[in-house]
Amino acid sequence: MVTDADLFLGRVLILLGALGLGAGAFMAGMPSGVRRRLEEFPRSRWPGWLMTAIAVFWVAWVVQHAALGRFEFLKPFLPFAAVALLAAVVFFLDELLAPRALGGLLLLVANPLLMGVRWADSAWRIVPVLIAYAWVVAGCALMLHPWLFRSACRRLCAADAAVRRLGWVKGAGGAVLLAAGLWLLA
Repeated sequence: MVTDADLFLGRVLILLGALGLGAGAFMAGMPSGVRRRLEEFPRSRWPGWLMTAIAVFWVAWVVQHAALGRFEFLKPFLPFAAVALLAAVVFFLDELLAPRALGGLLLLVANPLLMGVRWADSAWRIVPVLIAYAWVVAGCALMLHPWLFRSACRRLCAADAAVRRLGWVKGAGGAVLLAAGLWLLA
């Protein structure tokens, strides 16, 4: 019998596998374009603003649905506070905002992933757990030191051949995760 946690695990593995396959194919097929986009990303305004908006409103949603105890009276003001926080972050933290926002999203997305696979009976649950913790470490690093994004990209993606190799590795890992997810749901 497939439990809800096992079903979630299978779907997560399929999603992570499909994303890995797609990213790997993109990296292997267009390495120079990937390198150019990675170089431009830290100073990109629109991706930074969009990811910051998603992160701020995600946190506002979490706080809105949390039990705040004696601070429960503040919940009606939360939408206004979220808009003010978004405006303040975009205005005052515009330097390297895209990597910071990416770090925040990595931190936020790790929690539902961990909660979803927590009670799965398969040993494959360790894979999303390790991925989630890697996202947490990377998210903390990017939020505290956003320049690490560019230096890591320069080290890992120094040449088109390196990006192509990383694409093949990412694609192979994605294929394994996709196969594992399909096997769990079969």
